[in-house]
Amino acid sequence: MGILEKGLEALFPSNIYCVSCGSIIDHTRDYALCDACMEKFHWLGRKTCEKCGKLLQEDHRHSLCYDCMRHDHQFDKGYTCVQYSLYERGVLMDYKYKGRSYIGRKLGDILCDRMALTNETFDLIVPVPLHRKKLVRRGYNQAEIMARQLASRWGVPCGSNVLERTRETRPMKGLGAFERYENLRDSFAVSRKNQYQLRGKRLLLVDDIYTTGSTMDACCVPLRQAGSARICCLTFACGANVPPKEQ
Repeated sequence: MGILEKGLEALFPSNIYCVSCGSIIDHTRDYALCDACMEKFHWLGRKTCEKCGKLLQEDHRHSLCYDCMRHDHQFDKGYTCVQYSLYERGVLMDYKYKGRSYIGRKLGDILCDRMALTNETFDLIVPVPLHRKKLVRRGYNQAEIMARQLASRWGVPCGSNVLERTRETRPMKGLGAFERYENLRDSFAVSRKNQYQLRGKRLLLVDDIYTTGSTMDACCVPLRQAGSARICCLTFACGANVPPKEQ
């Protein structure tokens, strides 16, 4: 947390109201969530997809989710924290579109605690970048705030400028899996100053939400070309494991 953020936090504490419902809470509450919202969130379950980390139904008979059974991914392993449902969506919408950037630090804490359950180690944490036009409109990159908080707590460098978005893409909402992949094709690149610094490195890609994996895959292509040895992805939320006929 920078000096300005620390000053703002002292004047306007971000942990006295639940980030989900707005109820007054004790400042010691984990992730600034009240007990009721903690129970309503769809947290990581015992059964997850072996590839992308998406939550699986207890009666799901496969080790992979439906998406991963149909598509190969460019990353080695994925992790997530919650399933994207009503309450999780509300928090992300407030975070991304209502200027509540401080929520990113709370989500970064959730990401950190999620990765504490694994044996993974990384050389660099890389947030998924926004196109510069969207960054100007929003004022901040939601993935970067989360990644910086995770990196600070974990003691791993955050490579905020490793990836850059080379073109502005269409909104992903409403697009099918193939349309998503086509929409993001060649839309990410490794910045020139980092092209020779990634060889043999273990990277953790961070974003707010995982649906089909198209964004993560598009990011992985230039990272692989730059010689990264292992790439995992981590998101706060993931989409549901939906059979193909229901998508």
